[in-house]
Amino acid sequence: MKRRLLLILLFILVPLCASAQDDKFIFEMPDDFSDIDTLPPPVKYKSLHMIGLQYGINNSGVIVTPKIDQENIWTFNTMGIYYTYFHALWDHLYNFGLQVGVKYGKQGYTTPYEVYGETCKVIEMPVLSKFKIDFANERLRLLINLGPFVGYRLATDKEEGFDKYDQRFAYGIMGGVGLAIVFKPLELHIEGNYQYSLGSMYHANKYSDIYWLYAYPSIISITASLHVHLW
Repeated sequence: MKRRLLLILLFILVPLCASAQDDKFIFEMPDDFSDIDTLPPPVKYKSLHMIGLQYGINNSGVIVTPKIDQENIWTFNTMGIYYTYFHALWDHLYNFGLQVGVKYGKQGYTTPYEVYGETCKVIEMPVLSKFKIDFANERLRLLINLGPFVGYRLATDKEEGFDKYDQRFAYGIMGGVGLAIVFKPLELHIEGNYQYSLGSMYHANKYSDIYWLYAYPSIISITASLHVHLW
């Protein structure tokens, strides 16, 4: 009798359990997996080429050893032309670039002593590594640049001009930060840079064979430039 009751219970419970499991775990799924969540494809960028014209003002001076009383001077009408290239690394990293250019301007220093101090006309070629971060829907860019430059002093305001003790070739490093305002196909860049020459303006014995003097130009520049996208 007990065996019959157990068999009857089993016949009743087993279909109910199977039915409950069917409702809980088994469901229909489309063959094309259209309901599965997927990540959107990453955005691909193209390399950017620009050419631009720059205008700026300089606050220039020299770092002198041994020290003399000298003051920085403001010079205006610094002008240049630049080519800028941002490389889309692996089509995705769009932050690194290179900038080369040629600029013309004035730089120098003044002192209360008549023998020292001058203002030179200089042509320079910077080669800068550039880094940018886009924000505000790519309408603004934070710019960071660093790199070397070479230059040549074309003329001086000293009455006697250059002599054999003047070093007319210049070289050094420069770097700075800036902000770009993008309104395609144009960009307006406003930047501040610091430039330090690694070579002295003079041979050490220009003024004395006993008391040598070294003068390394340093410049703070504020510039505005307008760039056009080439492709």
